[in-house]
Amino acid sequence: MLQKTRAVVLSTIEYAEASLIVKAYTEQFGLQSFLVNGVRKNKSKHTPAIFQPLSLIEIVAFYKKPGGLHRASEVNAAPAFKNIPYDIIKTTMAFFLSEVIYKSIKEEEINPELFSFIDNSIQILDILDESVSRFHYCFLIQLTRYLGFYPHGKYSNQSSWFDLQEGVFQESRPNHPYFLEPALSKLFSELTALSLDEIKEFPITATDRKKILEGLITYYELHHTHGGKIKSHEVLMEILG
Repeated sequence: MLQKTRAVVLSTIEYAEASLIVKAYTEQFGLQSFLVNGVRKNKSKHTPAIFQPLSLIEIVAFYKKPGGLHRASEVNAAPAFKNIPYDIIKTTMAFFLSEVIYKSIKEEEINPELFSFIDNSIQILDILDESVSRFHYCFLIQLTRYLGFYPHGKYSNQSSWFDLQEGVFQESRPNHPYFLEPALSKLFSELTALSLDEIKEFPITATDRKKILEGLITYYELHHTHGGKIKSHEVLMEILG
């Protein structure tokens, strides 16, 4: 049966001579795989650029049983990007965020609010002029709301250690290696309260940005990547400096 849905491209694999298998998070069916024929042919009706990480598409496909490979009939940008493919920072960030999303979302998890958040965030990233280098902090922190492990509590003198394993601010150092020290816990707590408009003015050193990102990666790996390791943040950190 032909089905139409909006989707976010998360990854692609070359298949046969000129086709792609596209892994995408869809609005109607959750995480799904699609076979798109002839993409890599010179006269393909599909532009290869729309299959880059985090591309927003509308896809019409012959939907088979859940978990199967669905053959795409038509794929269009929805909407087409203006900046992400042409900006090295945004391109690298898109690759990183697509990895996080892919490793955090369960197969066929249908969640309209989660899809809407991701969709809106990607469109903001595409047009954003300022605070691009800090966009991923806001995105990753807010994404935890939809995935069910948003940090509990706030930093205070009585709760100065953030336990990454338990997801809470607490009084004493945890008895395991997964935590943020008080200075970083304070920064992390402040970041959870910031919007994209506010984060561009937030004072944070390059060293602390790296440590906070590493903490967030650990937080995701402990709670929601199902044992998968996130690796592409290393490239992003090199690009951002």
